[in-house]
Amino acid sequence: MEEINTLFGNLLAIGTGVAVAVSAFFVMWGAFLYMSAAGSPRQMEAGKTAILNALTGLVIVLLARAIAGMVQGALA
Repeated sequence: MEEINTLFGNLLAIGTGVAVAVSAFFVMWGAFLYMSAAGSPRQMEAGKTAILNALTGLVIVLLARAIAGMVQGALA
């Protein structure tokens, strides 16, 4: 059972790290779109939407990690 908990913890850490990196990339992409809009409301809105979606995804991943940690703790 200890091996499964270790594997689960490692996969959880790797998945969270990948999600944070992807989220950071999309926040930067949204910021780039927003800054390069040159006054275009459509492109500014696209940048804001990209940033909001990236941050929403990050919150979901962090909540999932917290829930998975609670389940792992309950099973240990």
